Amino acid sequence: MPRGGARPGAGRKKKDGSENERRHFTAEEIECLLSSPHVAYVSRTTVSFTVAFKEMFWQRHCDGIPTARIVEDAGLDIGVIGKGRIDTLIKSLRDQTERGLPFNDGLEPHFNKPDKKFDIPKIPRLPKNAVIPLSPEAIAKMACEVNYLKQEMEFLKKIILAGMSEK
Repeated sequence: MPRGGARPGAGRKKKDGSENERRHFTAEEIECLLSSPHVAYVSRTTVSFTVAFKEMFWQRHCDGIPTARIVEDAGLDIGVIGKGRIDTLIKSLRDQTERGLPFNDGLEPHFNKPDKKFDIPKIPRLPKNAVIPLSPEAIAKMACEVNYLKQEMEFLKKIILAGMSEK
């Protein structure tokens, strides 16, 4: 009796790979897409749309108009672009609006990173042979701190050993 599993050969049939493969644009499709005023850039695997198209697309998508109709009304062939690329466009537009970023034409990336709860400052690097002048008071304070930490480590060792001997 076969059992289901995530890896092929464990009861699950192997995918043929056509679902995950990205379809490449032909030379005719690239020319067709570049002739559209809504397309900013096309390569063999990607298509980038203009800011005006993205704003219009997002507004109509939020109004509840089906994506296929929006693309067809813009004069683009959804068969050429592909449903996967349109879904990715929706996801990226949603992400940009949630983060409060303006739309771009896809040629320049957004350098604004998502908000972080905390930011760890970077330690400034000193030259290799740099000498940091320390006062005798600072050196004495650091020596005291080192001695205190040594005593604390010895105390912790004794506590651990005492706990092991009871067992």
